[in-house]
Amino acid sequence: MRNKISNSDVGLLRYGIREIVDVAQKIGEVDKDFTFIGENIGDPIAKGWMVPKFVKEIIVEEVQKPGDAVFGYSHSRGNPATRKWVTEYAKRFSPSSKLDYEYVLFASGLGAGISALYHMLPAGARVLQPTPSYPTHASMESFNAKADPIIYKLDPDNGWQPDLGDMEAQIVAHPDIVAILVINPNNPTGAVYSKETLESIVKLAEKYSLMIISDEVYFRMVYNGLEYAQITEIAQGRVPLVVMRGLSKDVPWPGGRCGWLEFHNVDLDADYKEYAEAVKKRVLMEVCSVTLPQVVLPKIYDHPEFEAWNRAYNAELEKNGNYIAEVLGNTPGMKVNRTNGAFYMMPLFNEGVLNDKQTLPVKNDAARAYIEGEVSKPGFPLDKRFAYYLLANTGICVVPASGFFSPYYGFRLTTLDRDEVRRKDTYARLSAAITEYTKSA
Repeated sequence: MRNKISNSDVGLLRYGIREIVDVAQKIGEVDKDFTFIGENIGDPIAKGWMVPKFVKEIIVEEVQKPGDAVFGYSHSRGNPATRKWVTEYAKRFSPSSKLDYEYVLFASGLGAGISALYHMLPAGARVLQPTPSYPTHASMESFNAKADPIIYKLDPDNGWQPDLGDMEAQIVAHPDIVAILVINPNNPTGAVYSKETLESIVKLAEKYSLMIISDEVYFRMVYNGLEYAQITEIAQGRVPLVVMRGLSKDVPWPGGRCGWLEFHNVDLDADYKEYAEAVKKRVLMEVCSVTLPQVVLPKIYDHPEFEAWNRAYNAELEKNGNYIAEVLGNTPGMKVNRTNGAFYMMPLFNEGVLNDKQTLPVKNDAARAYIEGEVSKPGFPLDKRFAYYLLANTGICVVPASGFFSPYYGFRLTTLDRDEVRRKDTYARLSAAITEYTKSA
C-alpha cells in the first residue's frame, strides 16, 4: 500500500473570499432567477472601473516595439531596470532608504510573494497575524507551520487600530514568533494606521528582535483627510523589514499579476539576510513574474497623468465608502467604521444580535434546501449563516468576518461599485435584509 497523497493539513487553507462564490454558483444552478451581486472580491474592473487611457497607451506602445521582448521571460527575480526603479521609488517616500535592487523580488501577484515568504521560514518559526486577517496571509502562514495562526487583535472600538497590548502579550506567550505582519491600509477592515501606531510596532520589533512584514499594496489609496505614514522611514536602520507592493489595485490591473517584495535593512541581522537570500532562491522556482507588467510599471507610475488619476480614483472611492458607512451605520444592530484606506469595509453585528434560528425567505425550494443543509452543519458560524441567507435571498454576496479569522461577527464588503443607482439599491436592500434577518427569530 502506498503512502497517503492527501495532505491532512489542507484544512488550514481557508479563503472565504472565493469559497462563497462556489455557494453562489450552486444556488444559480438550481435557481434560474438568481442574480449575483459580487460585493466580495476587490476587483475594480468588475465594478466598472476602466483602466486609464494613458496606461493602455503605454502597454500598446510597449507591445508594438520590434523584437517582442515583453512576450519572453524576464530575469527570474524581476526585470533589473524595474527593480532599480523600485529602489529609487522607495526613496520618494522614505528618503533615508538604502534599499538594494538585489533585494527587490517580483512575483506573479502578491499571492505568490506571500507564499514564498512563508514557505522559506524554518520549521517552528511563526509570524504573528492580525485578526481579522487577510486569509492568504493567515492560511499560508498556518499551513507552513502546520498549526492555527497566532493572532493579535485589531480593535473595532479604536478605528480598527492594532491592539498593541494584545500584540505584545502574544509575542511574550509565543517565543517561536519571529515576525509581525502589518497590513496597512488594511484588508479587510479599511483602516489606516497612524504614525504613532507604527512607531509602537517598530519598538516592539526592536524589543523582541523581530522582523516586520508590511503588506502595503493599497498605500496610495487613503481617504478622509488621513495621511499614509511610511513604516520604511520609521523602521529604517532599526529592524528587518519586508515591504510588499503591487499594481493590481491602484492602476487598476488585477489580472496583470505583478507584485514585488522589498527587503529593507538586510545588513542589520545576518540571519535575516540569509532568509532574504533563501526567498530569492525560492522565487527562482517560479521562473519569472509576468514580463509585460514589470516593464511598463515605471512608466505608469512616473506618467504625468498618474497622480491626477489617483486623486480622482480616491475621491470617488471615499465618497462611495462614506455613503455605505452611513447606510449601514444607521441600520439597527450594526457597528460600522468607515473606510479610510483600500476599498473594503467590515461592518460588525452588535454582540448578541445573531442567533442560529434567524432566516431570510428563499423562494426557490431547491436553493432553500441547499442553504438549510449548509447552515445546519455543526459549528457553522453565525455570521456565515447570515451571509448564506443573504446571498440566496438577495443575490448580494459578502464575506463573513469569520472567513478572515475574526473573533467578531460581521462581514466584509467592497466599496468599489461605480454605478450609483445600483450601489444605492444594493445597500438599501442589504440594510433591509439585515433588519429582516435579525427580527426573524
